[in-house]
Amino acid sequence: MLPRPERSIPRWLAGTAGIAVLAGLARHLLFHALEREAFVTPASPPGTAEPDATLRHSTFRSGNRVLHAAYAPASKLPAPALLVCHGDDECLPDWAPVQAMLSQAGISTFVFDYSGYGASSGRPTVRHLREDACAAYQMFLAATPDATRRYVLGHSLGSGVLLDVARELRPIPDGLIIASGFSSARAAAVQTGRVPARLAWLLPDPWNNAARMRRLDLPLLVLHSRNDEVLPLAHAERLAQAALHLHELVVFDGMPHDAAILPEYIDMYWAPIIAFMLAPRAQGIDSFQ
Repeated sequence: MLPRPERSIPRWLAGTAGIAVLAGLARHLLFHALEREAFVTPASPPGTAEPDATLRHSTFRSGNRVLHAAYAPASKLPAPALLVCHGDDECLPDWAPVQAMLSQAGISTFVFDYSGYGASSGRPTVRHLREDACAAYQMFLAATPDATRRYVLGHSLGSGVLLDVARELRPIPDGLIIASGFSSARAAAVQTGRVPARLAWLLPDPWNNAARMRRLDLPLLVLHSRNDEVLPLAHAERLAQAALHLHELVVFDGMPHDAAILPEYIDMYWAPIIAFMLAPRAQGIDSFQ
């Protein structure tokens, strides 16, 4: 018996559905293939870093992984405090000079290594880094009970990690800082040559920073170099344009992508961040939209 016409599925519709399934599978496979190769995870075995009297090292759990962190209290308390989500190919020792400088400037800092970075266990994935940032924020709160204000900073890769969780942070931070960040993971993957532009549509965009910025009701400071050799200034400009409460877009000349952690640039790079955090008038606002 032949099926009724109204119940039959046109061949073109079945073909379209098949193409959609194949495209979805291709996106999934491409994403996980890139995810396995996307992160550069420098090793820093426990005890190999030079001792620093300003740093207090600790560990905490993120899922079934153990992460390492370094807390540097301000030279005089109480003081504002800063949580740092660092960039790719970075780990705690890279940030020790910055933490020492900020301690002397009157700012407490908490820096942690993601899963697979430094001495932290596990491997980095988008999901793991999301879990890591949420767990780190709770440790940051515990380490800074008397902070006068709290800020969060994402550097390079850390811009995506931070903005992925920013709307979920409680209590709400008083401000957000994006240093050498990207407008979206997809755009950054094309920009850095990891994905050909013609295949970019196949790649999911787990860290669409510009889209998330449009929903984030926090004072924002964005810093970028006009000479950034990894991410062009256009990334920072898109973030600034998307922000609901842009404090300032600071554009440097003649600085490389990693200027935030390079000794020869640290003082100049961090000056506007210090000013932002130490401003006498509170910069926070009450709620997310």
